[in-house]
This record gives sequence, C-alpha cells and structure tokens, in this order.
Amino acid sequence: MDEMEKSIRTRSEALGYKFAVLLLATWTLVNLVLYLATGGARDMLPTLVLIAVLLAQGFSEESMKRRMVEGDDEYHEPNRTVRIVVGALGVALVTFFAGFFALYAA
Repeated sequence: MDEMEKSIRTRSEALGYKFAVLLLATWTLVNLVLYLATGGARDMLPTLVLIAVLLAQGFSEESMKRRMVEGDDEYHEPNRTVRIVVGALGVALVTFFAGFFALYAA
C-alpha cells in the first residue's frame, strides 16, 4: 500500500469514527430526553459504548505520543497516562453513583 492509499484510508477511518461518535452521542441524548419526558426505563448501552470509544481513542493517542518521543533526550513529558487513568476512574465512579442515585431516587 502506498502513501496515497494510506492517506485515503486514514481519512475515511477518521470520518467513520466521527460519524460513529456523533451517532452514539445523538442516541444517548435522545434516550435521555425520552427518559426525562416519559419516565420510562433508561438504556445505558449507548452511553457506555460512547464512553468506552472515547476512552479507547484517548488512551491510544497518548500511547502513540509516548512511543514517538520515547528515545528523545530533549523532550520529557510528564506521565499523563496515569492522570488519564485516574481521571477516567473518577468519571466512571461519578457516573455510576449518579446513575445509581437516579435509579433508586425515582
């Protein structure tokens, strides 16, 4: 595969990723509006998939950045991967407890 084919594939994959994230975000918002309007059961699947996709993208980007500057003596970046993992766990805990509270308070 030459450079032009790689570029085309990368752009098409980026567009597909953006479309999938937009679709999941829309599904999550519609589901939330329907839950608030009707008070029915809330489907957490699109929200969980959206969070997983965004976390996977963030982790892979950080990993690629770290590998690119790994042997460089001039550039030293703080360990942001640990911060991201701790932040992701914090967001997951807050989301879990907010969902738990919303489920049993209603």
